Amino acid sequence: MGTLDELIFYCKMKKPGGAMVLLGESGCGKTHLVERDLQEALRDTHVIVRVSLYGISSIDALHEAVKKQWFISLLPIRSKKIKPEQLVVGKSFMNAINSVLSILNPRAGSIGLAASVFINDIVVLSVVEDIHTKQMKRVVLVFDDVDHALLNPTELLGTINDYCENRHFNTIMIAEMESFVEMDPQTEHVIKLAKEKTVAYTVFDFPDYGKIIHNLIADREWKNEEYAKFLQQHEQTIIQLFVSDSKETIDISAPLDKCHNLRSLVTGLESFFRIYHHMTESGIPDIEPYLCAFLPYYLAEKSGIKRNGKTSFTYTDEELCSLYPSFSAGNLFDSVRQWIRQGYWDPELFTKELSRVRTADREKA
Repeated sequence: MGTLDELIFYCKMKKPGGAMVLLGESGCGKTHLVERDLQEALRDTHVIVRVSLYGISSIDALHEAVKKQWFISLLPIRSKKIKPEQLVVGKSFMNAINSVLSILNPRAGSIGLAASVFINDIVVLSVVEDIHTKQMKRVVLVFDDVDHALLNPTELLGTINDYCENRHFNTIMIAEMESFVEMDPQTEHVIKLAKEKTVAYTVFDFPDYGKIIHNLIADREWKNEEYAKFLQQHEQTIIQLFVSDSKETIDISAPLDKCHNLRSLVTGLESFFRIYHHMTESGIPDIEPYLCAFLPYYLAEKSGIKRNGKTSFTYTDEELCSLYPSFSAGNLFDSVRQWIRQGYWDPELFTKELSRVRTADREKA
């Protein structure tokens, strides 16, 4: 079964023996898989409640975050007047409640500081009734950004275990692969025992990057139509640059590997337009070699490379060549390196370097 099938299978368990952890690289689409694909697949029978643990530093804050997201996520099935599209994603809990009050009762005022009292009164349930269909739906708690919580790992895992074992929630944890590899010998044994008690099922996210990148290039609005066509023409090159040879294995002992961060890929392709634009205006006929130099350097600078399963931001041109065979340091201008690394665009230096390329092209012709 695929990753989505494994998640669905787990969510349909009536009494799971523990939580499921979804592991994958940073930016590979784990959250999207759960919030979009899993939610759509289970729309008629389940409610997905995603709780980000990013920056959570206390158990009380964790419980409060669960209550907030549980309340907001269940509003569409608990109120006949609330529609999903009326709930603005990313709103603070207080603003969300006030917007709900304005829908239910336009004359109602703001609850203001009473929100904290309201939060305390919320009792989260693992099974709730959809008042529209009169059907009982299971609530799936999804703890995202587990590796970015500021809690003691054993405390965090113990609290998550409580939701699964004692409160009977189907519970999914989303984390990066390397965060589940214990490197500190002083804490390794304790954390390993906590994980063994909490985590009963593990699934790895192996995205179909070829399909994702194809859809990304085809569906996204790029700077202009010509650049969109350029990316479509070089789609296979982009896929080969981004994807590793090993598609369905995770080898944390491998000495060197690519990071697969889709966010960095998108921003990289958006940023390359500046170079593409200047080169097309200057009449440079073959821009692909410069894409093959720019994209690996950009991805390595923004997402790092993998060294023995750990993310590293230290690399050499030779290592980039070993990871990206089409990478040529000679096709990466110093002005572009400076722009990617320091965020400073030097138009004069870039113009001089581009002029040398035009001169070289004319001499070859």
